[in-house]
Amino acid sequence: MSSDSKRRNRTSSSVWVAIGAIALIILLIIWLTVADFSGDTDVTAAIAPIIEPLM
Repeated sequence: MSSDSKRRNRTSSSVWVAIGAIALIILLIIWLTVADFSGDTDVTAAIAPIIEPLM
C-alpha cells in the first residue's frame, strides 16, 4: 500500500467522523427542542435537590 493511498484513507475516515459528529449534534439539538416543546424536561427535577440546600 502506497503512502498516497494511506493518506487518502485517513482523510476519508476523518471526513466521515466529522459528518457523524455533526449528525449527532443535530440530532441532540432536535431531541432537546422536542423535549422542551413537550414540557418533558426533568432537568430542574434532577438539579433542584442539589441546589435547594445551597440557597
